[in-house]
Amino acid sequence: MKVLYIGCYRDGTGWAYAAQGYILSLDSVGIEVVPRFIKLNNNNYPIPERIEELEQNSEKNCGYVIQHVLPHQLDFNGEFEKNIALYVTETDNCRKSSWPERINTMDEAWVPNVFMAKEVSKNSNIFIPHYVIPHAANMENYQREYEPLEIPEIKNKFVFYCIGEINRRKNIGMLMKSFHLEFSRDEDVCLMIKAHIPGESAEQAKAHLTELSSKVKRGLKIYPSEDLYHREIFICDYLSDEQIMRLHSTGDCFVSASFGESWGIPIFDAMAMGKTPICTNTGGPRDFIDNGGYLVDSTPEPCFGMIETFEELYSGKENWDNPSVQEMRKHMRAAFNNKKEREEKSRCGIEDSYKYSYNEVGIMMKEALRGQAQPFNNSNTAKKQNSILRLNQ
Repeated sequence: MKVLYIGCYRDGTGWAYAAQGYILSLDSVGIEVVPRFIKLNNNNYPIPERIEELEQNSEKNCGYVIQHVLPHQLDFNGEFEKNIALYVTETDNCRKSSWPERINTMDEAWVPNVFMAKEVSKNSNIFIPHYVIPHAANMENYQREYEPLEIPEIKNKFVFYCIGEINRRKNIGMLMKSFHLEFSRDEDVCLMIKAHIPGESAEQAKAHLTELSSKVKRGLKIYPSEDLYHREIFICDYLSDEQIMRLHSTGDCFVSASFGESWGIPIFDAMAMGKTPICTNTGGPRDFIDNGGYLVDSTPEPCFGMIETFEELYSGKENWDNPSVQEMRKHMRAAFNNKKEREEKSRCGIEDSYKYSYNEVGIMMKEALRGQAQPFNNSNTAKKQNSILRLNQ
């Protein structure tokens, strides 16, 4: 079995990290994989040495192609036994975009979570078979001990922390609001936020977070002065992979108030490190958290404010999951107060993370390639629709 894998695995993004995991998962179970990269930005980050070796493989006689690209870039090629689309979304549908038409030209689709396979495909009129292939992780990264970062402001405090981009979907303002509502100024607790704005400097990102914090505190009106609130710790400089793992080691409990996550790499990393993540009950975390953290109840609501994305995506015609402030507060309080419960969740999270090793995910990929797995939607309808679309091309 020989597989051509097309993806942006050199871009240094979460998407690139996911692509690297999938490539190494295929390799781990003896599938001959031929990686070929495309670029979606101007970055060119180092990649695992094994992937560089695999890039030397010839494309000749590849029976399968996995196109891990933006769906409007998909291109069906009848020379392959299977054309597979690997895509992600963070909302309940993409039917108003060009994506469904392009995805439906392929033989099947792989997605990282059950909600996408069962609900998003249906809501978007995507009919081809969908298989859930979760992100894969290098478990060796979590078995090492990492020296915590030296941050004097957090000494002797319980540290809630998050990692991510600064954008509307990440909902950082709601996280700040929940934290300041729940914890009074005399409690030994802090909120640490590692965040950046793609294409902007660390100073610009920090200024944005500082203004957001000030706006939240002014809006809450709990204390007469902003100086009386807990002061958040903002980390906006670039951190290496090693430093990110040290950051996980520094914190006590990971928190995310995101409106949607197809997977949530920092959330998974935190769980695998035993940091009992608290996050929105959505997408990937809904699948992998289980007893390894806390899921925050949420309510579907129309997307709003994602102006930096493609015009046809994240519109008010799509819904994402708005987490409850009261539920977020409740879980943060439980993590802070109940050490025994948190330690039990930590143990479960570390144990559950091994379900997503390269080898385990590689086995799922091999079974899907061989047709030994069952799709999550109606494959008969899918084949019919797929054939009609190709005849009309």
